[in-house]
Order: sequence, then C-alpha cells, then structure tokens
Amino acid sequence: MSHKRRILIVDDEAVMTGFLGDLLSRDFQVDSAPSAEEAAALIGSQDYDLVFTDMQMENRESGLDVLSYCRRSRPKLPVVLMTAYGTVENAVEAMKLGAREILTKPFGPGELFSLIERVLEERMETSLPQKNERNRNDEPQKPKQSHKHKIVGDSPSMHRIYGVVENVAETNATVLLTGESGTGKELVASLIHNLSRRSEGPFIKINCAAITDTLLESTLFGHEKGAFTGAIKRTPGKFELANGGTLLLDEISEMKPELQSKLLRVLQEREFERVGGISTIPTDVRIVATSNRNLKEEVRSGNFREDLYFRLNVVPLHLPPLREREGDINLLLDYYLDRYAEEHGLVRPELEPGLLESLQRMPWPGNVRQFQNAVERAMVLSRNRRIGMRDFLFDYDLGDRQEKKDLFDEDLTIREMEKKMIHAALSRFQNNRTQAARHLGISVRTLRNKLNQYRGEREAVGA
Repeated sequence: MSHKRRILIVDDEAVMTGFLGDLLSRDFQVDSAPSAEEAAALIGSQDYDLVFTDMQMENRESGLDVLSYCRRSRPKLPVVLMTAYGTVENAVEAMKLGAREILTKPFGPGELFSLIERVLEERMETSLPQKNERNRNDEPQKPKQSHKHKIVGDSPSMHRIYGVVENVAETNATVLLTGESGTGKELVASLIHNLSRRSEGPFIKINCAAITDTLLESTLFGHEKGAFTGAIKRTPGKFELANGGTLLLDEISEMKPELQSKLLRVLQEREFERVGGISTIPTDVRIVATSNRNLKEEVRSGNFREDLYFRLNVVPLHLPPLREREGDINLLLDYYLDRYAEEHGLVRPELEPGLLESLQRMPWPGNVRQFQNAVERAMVLSRNRRIGMRDFLFDYDLGDRQEKKDLFDEDLTIREMEKKMIHAALSRFQNNRTQAARHLGISVRTLRNKLNQYRGEREAVGA
C-alpha cells in the first residue's frame, strides 16, 4: 500500500515548524521537535525519510548536534541544515559531517519541494550500484547505467552526452547546459559533480528564476549584518557554501543585467564581497550553468552580456529533446514502471499491445519530465491492471474518439502532434497557461515561446 514519507523538522521557532508543517503535511507525515535532544528521541523511535534542522538553536544546541546524532545512529538518513545565521565555518563543518545540503533562509516552497523530491529519490536508490563500484571494474561503466543519477538512455544522442560528461567531469572547466524544459539538465549537472574530483565537496544549486531580483544578489554572495532591513546577522551566500565543490546556476538566462556584471567579476577574479561588506573573499567553485533559452539570441537582443556568455560557454552541452532520442522511450518506460511500482506499493502492470509504439509517436513537449509524470499517473489510476493508450489519452481531454484519433494520426509529424497537444491542453484549461503548462510538464515561459513560434509561422504564410 502507498504511504506518506515521514519528515522531521527540528527548530526552536514555533512559527517556522508551524509554517513547514502546514506546507508539507498534505504530501508528507510531518513531526517536529524544538531541540536536538527531543529530535534524538524521535529519531531513535521513528523511521524518518528526511530531517530538516535549524543550524542555530537555543541552549547552545545546534543543527550540528542533530547531524552528529543521525550519523551515529542512522547513517543513511539524509539531513538538511537550514540557516539564516550560520557562518561559513559551520557550513563547511556540516558538509564534512555528512549534511545532505544547506538550505539558506529565506527559501520558497518551490526550492523546498524540489530539494525534497531530489533527496528522497536519491535515498530510494541507495541500494543500487554507486559511482565507486564502477571504479572496481576493469571495464568502465557508462553513465547511462548509473541509476543513482537517474539518467536513462541508449540513443546515439545520449551517448554523445555521456562522452562529453566523462571528458569534462575530471576538469574544473565551466559547463553550460542548454536544452528544452524537462530534458534533464539538473541531472547532468549532478552527474558532472559526482564524477569529478570535487565529488566530496558540496553541490549547491540556485534557481535564478525562482528568487526575486532583490534577494538573488544576497543569496549568491551573502550579506553582512545591517546590510539591509532584516539583515540581523551575517549570512553566507551560495558561493561561500559551495567552496571546494560545484555551484549550479539554474536558468542563468533569467538573471538581470546588473547582477550579470557582478557574476562576471566573480568568474574572472575568483573573489567577491558580501552585500554590505568590504572584505574580499576568495572562492574555489566549479560553475555549471543551465538555460532553456538560446543565449546567443539573448545576447543579440541585449538581455544577456556577451562577455558573460563567453565566460560560461567554455564547454557547451546541449541536451536533446525526448522526441529526438530514438529508442529511449522503451528504456524510460521500463525504468519508471519499476520505480513507481516500488514507490506506490503497486504490482508492475502489463502493457497492452501497441502501447509502446503509440508512446513513441507522441511529441512530449515537456520531455522526460512530462513522460515521467504521465507514466506515474497511468500506473496510479490503473491500480494494478493492464495499462494502454487510454491511460495516457485522458491527459489531454480531447473530447470524442475522432479527435483523439486525429491527435495520434500516423501521418502527422512530431511537430504537428506537439502543436495539437499544446492546443488541447489550453482548451482543457480554458486558455489558462499556468495550468496548461503544469499539465504538460513544461514551464509557462516554454509554453509562451511555443505559442509565439506558432503565431509567427501563421504570419509568415499570411494566415
């Protein structure tokens, strides 16, 4: 039977535990403890999937006490340190003690849920072969076989990705990952880190599109006490927390030009100052950046600095959309059927004849992320019976059978099918782009770009 994962929140501020409890209780079973001592008692008596603990608490306790207890009693239990006060030394010590990640306050729900999903997925697969196991073999293992990183694919385009990753991972070169939404850019970034000499160091991520312009600078570089209203203590930024490891700048194209110039200086000089500070801080960080926009076009339009683009584009790596990964649908379907059967306590369903061929003809505008969501929905709704195309067609609510047949007409091109799927989703949600994009597994920006592209095509032919 399906069950909720269990999360423990350790914080002496009732407001924070209440906020996180309300936010997470719909999807998880949430317990809280106001001290390291009470947390230890709960961890000793309950099975938790993840622990969030504040770095600094009253009574001279700290999140490091919780972390140390977990390492002794439950070494495989992932612990995330939350801090708005911790020093760089605390963060480095936490990483050495085995903290899964440092979460800097304030953080948004999107950043929180993304972190939880990533950590729980990796924990579920800890029994599978790890990176160091492949080093024991005479024959090196291909990255595609590493279930730990969840990169599945055997197509020629994916083999090119694996080759570049293997060559670049052991260097300190900056990598720019591009590709459509849902193609797995963050997974590739994680793989690069884990195969590098920095793998024992921190892997810190920041989504440049998810943080307001006013907070992004402080989040990147940290701030001094009194630097702005609410800055009550010195707070390290992501560059400090990632020192000795890798920093992923996700959706770098969303960064405003003013901040781009400051980032360029850090990449060139390998040093920075905190917001409100005067001391120069050296940094040893490997940069991996991602974008689902064409940065060359952004440079031409004046939205992105050309010198920063060249600084980031040392090793460019473009991830192919799922529609161009011939043969990978079969591998992905097999992988996600096994994964969700285990995760939801279901029997792996049999497939109706012709299902695989139909799935291979679909354009999947949201790429692997959309495919993953579709397989999970099909399994959950089928409830241990055979699954067929009907379990995927409900996704678009196209109306009568003729319309559904038209969508998957074998004479349509992939591009025409993609266009039909997008318009079908918009029709279902009464042109609400946010809901349609979420349903398709793509960002609103990607949806908007697709629609502008279709509009431009109509204008070009005088339609």
